Amino acid sequence: MRKYTHRRVVRKGKKDGRDWRYTIWPFKREKTPEPKTDQKIPAQYEIEIMKAAENDIALQAEKWKEIDKDLKPTYCTAVTEAELARKTSQKETEEAQAAQIEFNAAKKKYEALSLPRLSAKWGNIWLIFIALAEFPLNRVVFNVFAESQILTLIFAAGLCVMLPLFGHFMGVALRQEFRNRTEKIILIAMPAIMAFVLAVTAFLRGKYFEVLKIQNIIGVSLTPMQLTIIFMIINVLFFFAAMIVSFESTHPQKSQYAAIVNRYRMALKRLEKEAAEATDAGKTLKRAEIKLQRLRQKRLKMHEQFVQMMRSIVDNAEWLISAYRAANLRERKDIPPCFLNQPQLSQIPDNLLTLDWNCEKPGEKS
Repeated sequence: MRKYTHRRVVRKGKKDGRDWRYTIWPFKREKTPEPKTDQKIPAQYEIEIMKAAENDIALQAEKWKEIDKDLKPTYCTAVTEAELARKTSQKETEEAQAAQIEFNAAKKKYEALSLPRLSAKWGNIWLIFIALAEFPLNRVVFNVFAESQILTLIFAAGLCVMLPLFGHFMGVALRQEFRNRTEKIILIAMPAIMAFVLAVTAFLRGKYFEVLKIQNIIGVSLTPMQLTIIFMIINVLFFFAAMIVSFESTHPQKSQYAAIVNRYRMALKRLEKEAAEATDAGKTLKRAEIKLQRLRQKRLKMHEQFVQMMRSIVDNAEWLISAYRAANLRERKDIPPCFLNQPQLSQIPDNLLTLDWNCEKPGEKS
């Protein structure tokens, strides 16, 4: 269409509308005006303009198809990613909601519990403190065997651990409202075991004091047996202290309490995990949707540009034909029938005006 300027078509209209033409001599010669007086089909020059417009429209259509070969697959890939992100986000959201419901139920049961007066954490700390406090009293118990210092310390440490441990088992068993078979055996056997352990320890300590003649060293009037009894009473007090600590830090229904607490912690952990995954999935979905909208707008804008260019070609052809007809009519006295009809302008194909957003593959059903 570049060669069809307004000036050129006006000149051509004047030339075709005249009933004469220039010659070398006698300068003018008569001719039949174009289009002819009785012509009903469009003027030849109009047909040329329309064909040029059609060629330009076809050229723009081919350019758009080449560009859309990259735009549409990219857009369809973004559609697939957004759909996958949407399904993932929906799935993670539903899982987070289910985790929230489970957590609410676990929390309700957890809050309905009557908690021990002493937390399990502080109970363990006190048991460790009792074991450490008892070590200075027991580290010399096994020296009577004339063993090495390391072995003596190991034996003493074993006794320091055993005493609070037995007290712990005893306190837990006493605290339970409904005792199982093992706890009943502990209540029966534990006092006898502790009595035996303390008796053996007292005997060994008494022998050690006799050999060492501790009353001469420390300058007291107590006999080794009396000192042994004192240390034995201290050990019994440590045992009862450990038993009381475990009694106060244990729930009367230990198994049920542990199950409810464990369920609450697991539900909280799951809720945090599912909530984090749902948040990440939501962010991924948002990014995918932003990307999809960006690619959609890019394809839409470029398509609109090509459609606008094709419409401009049609409008320009209509304007040029109108200018041709006006210049033609100014040079002639008659009006050809073909000028009474609207110019048969090139039409933009419907498949170019409507953008195809379908990303399904051939033969694939939605």
